[in-house]
Amino acid sequence: MARALRLRRARPLLAGLLTGLVGAALLLAFGDTALERQRELYFDALTRWATVPQSDRLLVVDIDRKSFAAAPERDWSRAQTAELVEALAAAKPAAVAFDFVFSTDCEPTDPANTALALGISKVPTVLGFLIGEDGGETPRPVPALAIQRPVAISDLWFLEGTENSCPFLQDKAASTAAAFLVGDEDSLVRRVQAYSIVGKAAYPALGVEAARLAARARTPILGGEPAWIRHDARIIDLDEDGNLRFVASDAEEITARTVSAIDVIEGKVAAERITDRMVLIGSSLPNLGGLRASASMPLEPSVQIHADVANGILSGFLPYRIQAAIPWEALAAFLAGAVLAFAGIWLRPINAALVGTAVLLAIAGVSAFVFLQTAHLIDAPGIAAVALVALVVTSVLQFAETRRAEATARRRFAQYLPQAVVSRYIDEPDSGRVAGEERQVTALFTDIESFSTLANQIGPQELVRLLDIYFTEVNGLVARHGGMVDKVVGDAVHAFFNAPEDLDRHVDKAIDCAVAIHELTEEMRRRPQFAAHDFGRTRIGIETGMAVLGEVGGFGGKLDYTAHGEAINLAARLQEANKFLGTAICIGPQAASETAHAMRPLGVHEIRGFGTMELFTPA
Repeated sequence: MARALRLRRARPLLAGLLTGLVGAALLLAFGDTALERQRELYFDALTRWATVPQSDRLLVVDIDRKSFAAAPERDWSRAQTAELVEALAAAKPAAVAFDFVFSTDCEPTDPANTALALGISKVPTVLGFLIGEDGGETPRPVPALAIQRPVAISDLWFLEGTENSCPFLQDKAASTAAAFLVGDEDSLVRRVQAYSIVGKAAYPALGVEAARLAARARTPILGGEPAWIRHDARIIDLDEDGNLRFVASDAEEITARTVSAIDVIEGKVAAERITDRMVLIGSSLPNLGGLRASASMPLEPSVQIHADVANGILSGFLPYRIQAAIPWEALAAFLAGAVLAFAGIWLRPINAALVGTAVLLAIAGVSAFVFLQTAHLIDAPGIAAVALVALVVTSVLQFAETRRAEATARRRFAQYLPQAVVSRYIDEPDSGRVAGEERQVTALFTDIESFSTLANQIGPQELVRLLDIYFTEVNGLVARHGGMVDKVVGDAVHAFFNAPEDLDRHVDKAIDCAVAIHELTEEMRRRPQFAAHDFGRTRIGIETGMAVLGEVGGFGGKLDYTAHGEAINLAARLQEANKFLGTAICIGPQAASETAHAMRPLGVHEIRGFGTMELFTPA
């Protein structure tokens, strides 16, 4: 029995540990797909919250509303773009990258096109291309790239067609790069495709190529399974789809690295801000630039997203989720779940909740610290979810076990103490015992006529079976009328009304209860199992008066809750008076004077120990 009790107490803990183990196994098996949406949102919040390095070699030139307003006829044209490139070339930037595709108006003799081609030839320029519907010509010139085998090439890199800039502009450019952006399933742009393959040539993303030129890096090397890119001495890891995740800059960081195109043309931007910098040209206006939703803002100019990629490469801070860390994340999830499972068992609910909160904050804190130090992304939501579910499962089962034990305690102890007293001890465990409370109490005593004869005629098992039915139904009536069964002695029920808690019209309710008991027991006597043994009628006595209520007995021994007073003893005598009165219910003078029910006098009679008094019964 003791072993079964220990096992029952250990069930919530074992369930919590098993939940943590199953959760850790799920993280291990589905580390990339489990809670993907929640994990991405957490990474978004982490990258927005963290202060990441910002490269000082990056400048964004925005053809903004101010530039449009200053242009001839308030319309930015290719001639203004040529003028912008000439102004930039004069300051000698490390490279210029366009977030535009000059795919129309490709007449090379047009003065604006001639001027733009001349400007492009004066500075290393990267021209972007977009995904097209058909093959067409492949972009040129193709940036240098070396392959180190084995290498895992993502299927997403292969393109069937492209939309390119005019051929005469490509001839003047230093390289071409992919300028398109593909969002995640929720349409947010969090990563870029590192390379795109057209025909047999591989082209880096615009931000990747811009950063390479700005850093004057040697030919990049692509290799590895999963794939990685080597930029000089630095290796940049790619995810399984060949993507690079970037940190989306906030509005303040974007403002700090951005200048207006018209200010560059008019010489209002200091040359040192341009010299030896990587300059990306784009627009924050919908009619010129692509506005995309990123982790930092609902509509971010695509040129700023390319700048974020370039900044990550130049600063050496690119968020990356290490696949090899997934087993360690699963282990951490199990350990965190085990800690919270033990907390749910051994601590009070409020303390367990505090420990749970502390563990969740610790998980978030560790993941933030690792991110700031290494740019590695830890699946904090997955670890926290496993730990939290383990705590919830343990706590719910522990609560269920506690409630079950409490219900058992209430039911068992209610057989020895009034329900109100049992509830007070369970609900208010720090309260002392009730002793010496004086209040008016209406006592109701019952007795079964000829019970001794009945007990001698039938076996004990049959007698107990009948009494179980009898007491269950009679005691239920007492409870429904607001009374308290103090005790059951043999065949008698001792009940109080207005004790231990206040009960309005307690005398009337006691009389109502007595009438109901009489009707019930008379019906019960007609039932076959009772009629077969000539079950006796029930006699009832009622009186009201002041009584002292309290718990009798020491805490080290048997404890009983009862009432003492003249009215209590008189009620017992009145129950006996029904024998010579020929009645079923006998009511004392004080109760008769306080009830609103009609009473039928029974005359003045001698009650042993109390003298003569007038008695009554319900009319």
